[in-house]
Amino acid sequence: MPVAISCVTLPVDDLQKSLAFYQNVMGFSPDEQDEDHAAFDVDGVYLVLLNRGDFSVYVEGVGHRPAARGQSESILSHFAESTGEVDALIAKAKGAGATVSEAEDDDGVYSGSFTDPDGHVWEVLYDAA
Repeated sequence: MPVAISCVTLPVDDLQKSLAFYQNVMGFSPDEQDEDHAAFDVDGVYLVLLNRGDFSVYVEGVGHRPAARGQSESILSHFAESTGEVDALIAKAKGAGATVSEAEDDDGVYSGSFTDPDGHVWEVLYDAA
């Protein structure tokens, strides 16, 4: 069996608010959800939104503390198919209240970023090469 990332789990404070953000901004539809989590199948990799308390149980089980809100341990990336798609997604996130970094070109890679309601950082980029 080849090694692959099967699931990325993000801690959230307000599941309904985060669920709405991912549906309205990213266009994701949940494959499953209950009062504690929502899961989206994003091209074969599950993105799971999990209440922060339940998330803590998992990471504390291996001796770690979850990153506090506003601290980042990773960057999630979306590879766009055009500079227009980059701009549109960043504008949509900004309209939903996200903090954004406007896109700019750096040696043929056009990228910008935004945060979701819990401060998770998303990079949106288009590589013209």
